[in-house]
Amino acid sequence: MKKTTIITIYILLTNFMFGQSLNHLDVKNGFKHFKFGSSPKQIKDIEKVTNQFSQNSDVVEYYYTGKEINYISDVKIYRIQLSFYKNKLFSILISFGDFDDDFDGIEYNSILYSLERLYGKNWNNPTNKDGKIINGAIWCGKVVNLELFRIDYSKSKTKPYDYGFISGYMSIENKDISKQLILEEF
Repeated sequence: MKKTTIITIYILLTNFMFGQSLNHLDVKNGFKHFKFGSSPKQIKDIEKVTNQFSQNSDVVEYYYTGKEINYISDVKIYRIQLSFYKNKLFSILISFGDFDDDFDGIEYNSILYSLERLYGKNWNNPTNKDGKIINGAIWCGKVVNLELFRIDYSKSKTKPYDYGFISGYMSIENKDISKQLILEEF
């Protein structure tokens, strides 16, 4: 009886800890001082992207140009891109590695370790049908998703690029605002 009770308590505590970690992702609701739902006017040191990826006129992308955020877990940030839908921040993309400096496995693991300490080890593996993902972890909160990927585009089965370097990114997205965007498009 004692053994069953101890096992039950352990399972409940483990589930509670993972749930609380993912709940913390939702409560944080962004990254550093970038909070989802903010307008571009509320965020300093950003510059509008001239050739943005999205063709939706309600989506506007900006690069962070400030000097306050340069590293995550001692890993140099290449670029921070903020995407707004109808003037509400809904996506933060933090890029690692460039043509002069790959995003290596040690750097990936350093960030992964920090994220696991914050949000738990209850992350999902990404699908890798195209073969370009070297490492990846996805945390799915109720409101916020966070992805950490390390990618070699030259390994792509469908569109291999001869970049000659390995890059990576951390993507943080508000699911509610993203869903509004998707619903508008369909």
